[in-house]
Amino acid sequence: MSVKRVGVFGGTFDPPHLGHLILAEEIRERFGLGEVYFMPCNQPPHKDSNNLTEVKHRFAMVVAATLQNPGFVVSSIEANRKGKSFSIDTVRELQEDMGDEVQIMFVTGIDAFVNIETWKDHREFLDLCHIVVVSRPGHGFEEVAKMPTWISDRVVDLREGDLLPQEQLEQCPDGEWHVFLSDAVHIDVSSTEIRERVAARLSVRYKVPDEVDRYIRANGLYRSAGKPRELSLIHI
Repeated sequence: MSVKRVGVFGGTFDPPHLGHLILAEEIRERFGLGEVYFMPCNQPPHKDSNNLTEVKHRFAMVVAATLQNPGFVVSSIEANRKGKSFSIDTVRELQEDMGDEVQIMFVTGIDAFVNIETWKDHREFLDLCHIVVVSRPGHGFEEVAKMPTWISDRVVDLREGDLLPQEQLEQCPDGEWHVFLSDAVHIDVSSTEIRERVAARLSVRYKVPDEVDRYIRANGLYRSAGKPRELSLIHI
């Protein structure tokens, strides 16, 4: 029986941009995932949530950004969670909903992964799912070699060898969870840059999906003065 695999891609998405979508689609194709679940987070544990745009807006923008891709699913698990949201709680909840026949591939950047020992219940987390660690500008995979051996021994470097990611997965024994290092396509865009451009009344076309651009303008987000308008539903 073939195993269904889904990706979990969390973040604040403030706002979501083309880099997020390109990365998610690349991971979905490389690993043969049924879907990639986007998880807009209400209160991330390692960021000041007071400076974040209201989660209702961030969630709506992710929905708008992903609507045209049937391989993308937007989950409200972390958006609806009260208090700080931890990855292990999300994976546990997904596993309870999906059952044992679905394998979870948790997607994170190398900059976050090298600090995994600060994550809640990190040892248990590494025994619940596969982790796909993608490259990030300014952070190299050489940092993984400095991590404790009980973590680095799980690493599969997909930049080496002849097997495709899906073939690597098929060779993983049942019950063994691995950390896959994967290069990612990077485009020169960030959520911070988009917020700054909107505040400066500059265009963000070709940096965010058109639907997100329209949503930002319709709801007055990221402007330097005043509060966002009441939630405006637009046709997308």
